[in-house]
Amino acid sequence: MAALPVAVAQARHDLTPGDPGEILAGLTTLASRRGLPLPDGIALEMDVEVMATWPMDLWRKAFTGIWERFAYRRMPEVADFRRVIEADLAERKARLDRLESLRLKLETIRMRKMWDEETVRKNRQREQNTRS
Repeated sequence: MAALPVAVAQARHDLTPGDPGEILAGLTTLASRRGLPLPDGIALEMDVEVMATWPMDLWRKAFTGIWERFAYRRMPEVADFRRVIEADLAERKARLDRLESLRLKLETIRMRKMWDEETVRKNRQREQNTRS
């Protein structure tokens, strides 16, 4: 049980958002390398904003996958990148959800035990007061 806070912290860390600057640099490099135009204005900002919510190591995995295997003559979209990391991202989120659920269950058990002990103490005190 002592390892649970560490596991929860690690699961949260594994979902730490990436760096928008690195993502923009990656997209710019990809577009330049393939001779493709970058999306304009708000579209590029939205792409970067969405992909920056992914952990950096998963962004890099998605970028590498696109760099190696994307064969279309268009700029890859967010969904193309996400497809590469979908299972990994889902597993990380599910792991955090399971750990948080366990943490909350254990906290509930701890609180119930405390309330039960308090109730027993109050009942004993009441019994002593009525006997006096």
